Amino acid sequence: MNERLLALALKRARLIERAAREREDLAHALQSLSQPLGFLDRCLGVVRFIIDRPPLLGGVALLLAWLRPRRAFKWARRGFGVWQGYRWLTEKTAA
Repeated sequence: MNERLLALALKRARLIERAAREREDLAHALQSLSQPLGFLDRCLGVVRFIIDRPPLLGGVALLLAWLRPRRAFKWARRGFGVWQGYRWLTEKTAA
């Protein structure tokens, strides 16, 4: 092997070692976020479960409206506001 190939092989070995160290450092840094991210992932799973079942959501809404009409109206206003905010955000990010 000539000197150029040896230099490239040495540089490659150093880069591989550096990448391994950086992966370990990143894994260690993200370890403290695993619990909050796991909780967030479970919450998103519940939201997806509810969104995928509109009759369930409608049934809960009807039950709430029948049991507590005033509270149902308040939650409907909040839900409408959240929905409008979501639509506004998706329009801004799509552009």
